[in-house]
Amino acid sequence: MLTDLEGLKRNRIFVESQRVAIRVGDITDRQKVETIFQDEKPAAVVHLAALTGLTRCDENPFLAFSINVMGTFNVVMGCVQQKSKLVFISSREVYGNSQSERTSEDGNLVPNNTYGLTKLLGERLVLWAASRHGLDYTILRLTNVYGPGGDQYNIQAMIRSAYDRGIIPIMGGGQRMNFVYVKDVAKIIGRCLNEPQTSRQIFNVGSYDDMTVEELVRMLIPHLGISVRTERKPMRSGETLSFRPDSSKIERALSYRPTNLADGLQETVTWYKDRLSQLPNN
Repeated sequence: MLTDLEGLKRNRIFVESQRVAIRVGDITDRQKVETIFQDEKPAAVVHLAALTGLTRCDENPFLAFSINVMGTFNVVMGCVQQKSKLVFISSREVYGNSQSERTSEDGNLVPNNTYGLTKLLGERLVLWAASRHGLDYTILRLTNVYGPGGDQYNIQAMIRSAYDRGIIPIMGGGQRMNFVYVKDVAKIIGRCLNEPQTSRQIFNVGSYDDMTVEELVRMLIPHLGISVRTERKPMRSGETLSFRPDSSKIERALSYRPTNLADGLQETVTWYKDRLSQLPNN
């Protein structure tokens, strides 16, 4: 059985080995956030903290708004007070369904679900702070991120279920999604911290790989190397049915070329196989 605790332990060991200070807190705690900003005086902040998952946010709207909106406000104001650059991690969910062949950054923002709405409100806070207080920012609207770790979502959840139970769950199946490799996202975040052409900009971060969930599963199975069956489940309420990003803006700004999905899937599956081989009785 693969567990999230193992990943958390590895992350902590890696961070400590890089001599990075760890400060534990809750972004909804305004005083705690203020204290951390005053103590650390960061030149830049990457804001990844959020309540994620469509179902979790729809079932816990108060918590979603508390973390994703008010928590973001606390982080934004910390950046304003310390004159820190802010890289805000948003989501393709702010758009809702694509209204054209490819959705660019100036497309309509009509979220279908609570998560998308809270991310949109977070973006509005960032833009307000830029206008009112001169905040330097970059907003990254990520599509569906996949890769090693984060076992509870998307492709990783499919892989984990395949190796744990021999089953790949398919919720719906006809939704058309876009996939971006986690290493590509990490590189882009790093560049946004240092390259001036990313300041006061909003970027879609996706790939050329968009397909239905059913097509994705057919592509994934040969990489697994085991016999699996699929299990149909209802589509989640409020799920975006079709999203196809226009990534030309970030391609021009950063000469960005996304990882091919087949290569990313192979790397991800290999990572999970390596984890399994290290467990007892394997």
